[in-house]
Amino acid sequence: MEIIKTTIEHLKQFLPFQKMSAEDLELLVSECEINYFSAGEIILDNDMNDPPSFFYIVKQGLVESQREAKDSEFHKNAFEFEEGEGFPFGPLLSHKPNGSQFVAITDTFVYQVPAKNFYALHRQSTVFRDYCEARLALLLEESKRIIQGQYVRSSTEQQTLSLPLGELIRRKPFSCPPDTPISEVLDIMDKTGIGSMVVVNPDYQPIGIFTLHDVLRRVSIAQKPLSTPIQDLMTAKPVTLSRHDLAYEAALLMARHGFRHVLLVEPQDKTLVGVVSEKDLFSLQRIGLRQLSAEIHAANNLDELKACIKQIDALSENMMSQGVAIRQLTSIIATLNDLILIRLIELNSLKHPAVQAIEFAWMAMGSEGRLEQLLYTDQDNGIIFKDSPNRDADRQHLLKFAHDVNHDLDKLGIPLCRGNIMAMNPQWCLSDTEWRRHFSRWIAEPDPHALLNSTIFFDFRGVAGHLSLAEDLKKWLVDLTSSEKIFLRFLTQNALNNRPPLGVFRDFSTNANDAIDLKINGAALLVDAARIMALQAGVETSNTVQRFEEAGPIFGLKEAEINGCIETFLFIQLLRMQHHFKQSRNNQPLSNEIKPSELDTLKKRVLREAFRVIRNLQSSLALKYRL
Repeated sequence: MEIIKTTIEHLKQFLPFQKMSAEDLELLVSECEINYFSAGEIILDNDMNDPPSFFYIVKQGLVESQREAKDSEFHKNAFEFEEGEGFPFGPLLSHKPNGSQFVAITDTFVYQVPAKNFYALHRQSTVFRDYCEARLALLLEESKRIIQGQYVRSSTEQQTLSLPLGELIRRKPFSCPPDTPISEVLDIMDKTGIGSMVVVNPDYQPIGIFTLHDVLRRVSIAQKPLSTPIQDLMTAKPVTLSRHDLAYEAALLMARHGFRHVLLVEPQDKTLVGVVSEKDLFSLQRIGLRQLSAEIHAANNLDELKACIKQIDALSENMMSQGVAIRQLTSIIATLNDLILIRLIELNSLKHPAVQAIEFAWMAMGSEGRLEQLLYTDQDNGIIFKDSPNRDADRQHLLKFAHDVNHDLDKLGIPLCRGNIMAMNPQWCLSDTEWRRHFSRWIAEPDPHALLNSTIFFDFRGVAGHLSLAEDLKKWLVDLTSSEKIFLRFLTQNALNNRPPLGVFRDFSTNANDAIDLKINGAALLVDAARIMALQAGVETSNTVQRFEEAGPIFGLKEAEINGCIETFLFIQLLRMQHHFKQSRNNQPLSNEIKPSELDTLKKRVLREAFRVIRNLQSSLALKYRL
């Protein structure tokens, strides 16, 4: 009994055992034995006939699973297992023979559990069953919970912007048909104290909205007779969201467009189910996204915009402390940064009146183009303008304008691009015809310079100005590249030159500073893979998560693989964000380099798993393009 107790106490240091009941743990260890294997000795050999007879848990030492690499080094399946980790899950769960060879890399002790106990535990323990079927997801979730728990303050009792909007509906929405006189609408609004009236068609689908804000502007000042039907005064074609969408999406709409209300509909038939106001949203968090966006819109100089940027940084850390997911958080940061840029463009347009007559769009590249900005970022941007006989003259006006915008961004703390990929560079202030010519040449002649450009410029999106110019260019580019197999093959080969920094014997492969650059050696690998899949699949979005969601199934990835890639990317982004906050509080320069030696055991374990997911994804890419 003492051995069982000691074994249980040891296993309770690790997931998932630390979350399992005493009864489940007793079942796990009741018949287990401790075996020793010297370095180089095979613990479990591949077997083409029968499923494994035992489930193993590393007690001490290091084990590696090895599968023969027949076609490519990318196909090699070589995973390390250290203290607290179990194997082989796949063959046991599928009742199939084991195809890998598990070898002791160092002198190793293992807990050897009979397969019948493994199956009994799988049936009995929900925690163990969930872990078996989604090990990486559980590890990621636990690590993210710990990271965000480090930021929790007095706001822990508050709800978060991760709530489905349907949970914010407090009452049935007030609505009326389009021929209702404004007098009746005002009477209802006065008696009920509501701030908006939704106008619906006979199928109860919203076709317009009328708010208290409209009363002064559209009724009183315009002196409209009270018999006027509401359809003449409403805001037509209102923006709607599904009741299943998250609160942060409504907050982003309010911040970007200045809305005070968002209509909620059923996703299937688009019928009205509720109205969410800014008051509903911001009472959740005591954070005012729309208030902050209003301050940005009202800013008249760089000092005022700089103050807004400080608020964005503070807001970001506050939202992280309240559990807002990293995917939502990066979208919010990018949206607010867009508003800063839009206001900066508006202010500089006043100084350059000539550009007001030019049809152009400001394009964001890189992380800003993907809506994935963190705190540590620089400028990657360009301009697209409508081609005309005045092309050269238009370019000169736009270059002077862009010079001021780029340098103003630098003054606001968003540094100039060291590679000079900015709108003030004549190379990247181009007409729509010239942009198409550039992309066509890069695709037709995929030399190293062209491939480098593709990793930056293919992620563009329009931020300000005539956005249709950027949208049309994106559609043309995606249509072109989806059939360019040779270009995609070269692009893949280039992406595979950057490997996840997995070392040998449980170590990471680090740089001269004993660190890993989480952007270059982590996030960028997933960004590159998602871009390739999106270009092949004809998916226009630039966002990495959306690319995996939309292009992954077309590319042939299974749902579990897609979810693994997404969760891995978001974990790395979360780790980078945490690192930036820590550096900022310590008045250190921001960077993406972390030292694995300074990470706790769980983060190191999850990071290793994350890099393995990336390695498997690269194997899929290599197989697809026969590299």
